[in-house]
Amino acid sequence: MEAPELLPAAFYDISRYAYSQIFESGDEDPFGIFPAPCPLLSPFDIQRLTIGKEAIHHMVINLIRAMGSSLQSRKSSLHGRNRRPNTGVCVSATSCKKDFSELMDLATQHYLFDKERGSCDPLYVAEELGQLKGTEFSECQACALVLEDWASKERERIWKLIPGWFRLELVGAFTSVI
Repeated sequence: MEAPELLPAAFYDISRYAYSQIFESGDEDPFGIFPAPCPLLSPFDIQRLTIGKEAIHHMVINLIRAMGSSLQSRKSSLHGRNRRPNTGVCVSATSCKKDFSELMDLATQHYLFDKERGSCDPLYVAEELGQLKGTEFSECQACALVLEDWASKERERIWKLIPGWFRLELVGAFTSVI
């Protein structure tokens, strides 16, 4: 039974692994489905996978950049004369600006330099970035909500981009968010 609408999710899932994990069988085979030394991917599919993995890496870089620029522009609309907590207005512009700067540095270090598995998964990165200044821990609820909203919108946008990263035709309804 063919299910072409599953291809974008399948390519995305396999792309999160290192090439050695994908193409070398052994005890580290995360899939447990490749009995042969090489997976049964056509040269065209290997090309799609490689192109998609590169697009994913660029997306992680772009997410971190976008977090800073997008949040600064959205945050500026939160700053007003009303400085009371829980009113949708930033309670401390200076403190929040410093927090977001530190979050950018932390995200850059973690996802680009430390090369954790998340650096190969922009949906995961967007989710984690949205939780960095969680509403339950944040001094400024308004800015925490802006970050969470930004992350949610980015996840929706990323999900819609996945088929294009792997040069897959959009056959089915691949628009729902995981």
